[in-house]
Amino acid sequence: MLLDFSKLDTTNIYKLISNTVTPRPIAWISTEHNGITNLAPFSYFIPLSSEPPMLIVSIGKKEDGSPKDTLANFLNGSRATINFVSKELKDVMSQSATSLAYEQSEFEQFGISGHKVLPNYPMVVEGTHAVFFCSFVKTMPIEGSETTPCLLLVEYAYYADGVIDKALHVKLDNIGRVGSKFLVDGSLVL
Repeated sequence: MLLDFSKLDTTNIYKLISNTVTPRPIAWISTEHNGITNLAPFSYFIPLSSEPPMLIVSIGKKEDGSPKDTLANFLNGSRATINFVSKELKDVMSQSATSLAYEQSEFEQFGISGHKVLPNYPMVVEGTHAVFFCSFVKTMPIEGSETTPCLLLVEYAYYADGVIDKALHVKLDNIGRVGSKFLVDGSLVL
């Protein structure tokens, strides 16, 4: 079957792309504003470059058309802490996708434990096995798009004991997005 994307609506294009480019990791991003730490998962996320170490995450809009909290925080100067999601954190990560008021913290609202690893970066989710600490570089708007791609520079990484070896080989069982489901230990789960 050959599909002409110029003849498909946005919802169907999203379904086709998100169900084809799989699995892909979840960027569970913490950002800060006015002493409030926000936390939200994003599945349009991918490494872009090793030199310099860059990532890209695409962030949609709220129902009213305003920027989601993470994008608003980037535009206001917040750095990003990207928590990678293990199977033990899947359920609480899904909860944090719930839309809250800008002044509400997902950490507080859902009882998510977190702590600071680096003083100038937002909190890390307790139990996360790998984290990237990033600075926001710029948006890369795409005309007509409902999402805003954001370029992030990876400045530091944290790995729990036993996750990397002396040769820096990483051994993680991160959850990957597979359409509307998640890939955990090679199996699809809701």
